[in-house]
Amino acid sequence: MQFSMKKTLIFLFILSFQFFMSQTQDKKLQEKYHQFDFWLGNWDVYKFGTDSIAGKSRIESIIDGIGILENYITKGKYEGKSLNKYNPTKERWEQYWIDNSGLTLFLTGGIKNGKMILDDALSANPKEGINQIVWEFLKTGSVRQTWNFSQDGGKTWKVLFDGEYKKSK
Repeated sequence: MQFSMKKTLIFLFILSFQFFMSQTQDKKLQEKYHQFDFWLGNWDVYKFGTDSIAGKSRIESIIDGIGILENYITKGKYEGKSLNKYNPTKERWEQYWIDNSGLTLFLTGGIKNGKMILDDALSANPKEGINQIVWEFLKTGSVRQTWNFSQDGGKTWKVLFDGEYKKSK
């Protein structure tokens, strides 16, 4: 009888430990899913440091908070959308961008020094160049987005777009 009691206690201990570990892992995973939440909202997008509006963007949380959908549009007829999600299997953020100019990007990366940094180095043709986009939450409550392009494997970068997302009124 005592032997089976020991087995039962050991089983309960292992079960409790596994439950505790899964709760801890779930909490860490939930934190990862929400690293990009600083970008959520309705935004007027300006060329950084100017009053010149470049477009409007609606960034929304989707699928129970594990995905982010971006809807970007300009006064002209340009528009694009991105789908963003933390991939726990690959331990990275992924963005799939499409727009009505025909551009498609698949960016990967994550948070570095408080900034979300994604690039297409894994999916791009290095001969054509690498795109890198950096999002940074500013003390003003706005978000700076800098889109860089490199034709030498990331040694030097050219800024294609430097924007500031300010909350729409």
